Amino acid sequence: MIGIIGAMSTEVDSLIQKINNPKLQKIGCFSFVAGTIYNKEVVVLKTGIGKVASAVGASLLIQNYNPSFIINTGIAGGVGPLKSEDIVLSIELSYGDVDATVFGYKLGQVPQMPYVYEADKTYTVKIEQILKNNGYNYKIGHAVTSDSFITSLDMVHSEHFSNMICEMEGASIAQACYMLNVPFVSLRYISDILGEASQIENYNEFENKMAYRSCDIILDIIRDLK
Repeated sequence: MIGIIGAMSTEVDSLIQKINNPKLQKIGCFSFVAGTIYNKEVVVLKTGIGKVASAVGASLLIQNYNPSFIINTGIAGGVGPLKSEDIVLSIELSYGDVDATVFGYKLGQVPQMPYVYEADKTYTVKIEQILKNNGYNYKIGHAVTSDSFITSLDMVHSEHFSNMICEMEGASIAQACYMLNVPFVSLRYISDILGEASQIENYNEFENKMAYRSCDIILDIIRDLK
């Protein structure tokens, strides 16, 4: 079974509509929809926005559905030279609002946890090939997760990584998967670029468009994944 997680309705609704024989299960405020897409077993979850909601949702999905892997989809802000509408497959994820350096940890590292959470290499290679086969132009990058909408790198407690994206759920989902030993990957469309004068305007313009496009990519991945 493939677990698919997005934070907002726009990031998962198109996927839920494609599920055959959907079965809804509610646990607390979370609604899990399980069934099949392209004869593959899937479960789709909208967690809500932020680190706690996404970590709790991911943990419940793992405990109740035992997925073979989890993919986090949706939109994110980018750091130049990324551009709005770029696709980024994050091979590493870390936190942008954690600072325990006084105890010898790296900036962005939760004490007693890894500095970065690595996306599963096997599934990353498979997804890269699917993206190439379907003509998607994508970039490999690093996701930084914070409980803030980031408008400047000054807001991020993190090193500057190549093709860095900023969002509010990825690393917390990755940490839950790490702690529960479930493979994880993250694929996001860029809706806005940090620090641009038009950042908020671009976010408002591209939010729904990019979110729906991310669903289209996930459908291609489900169809072609072997």
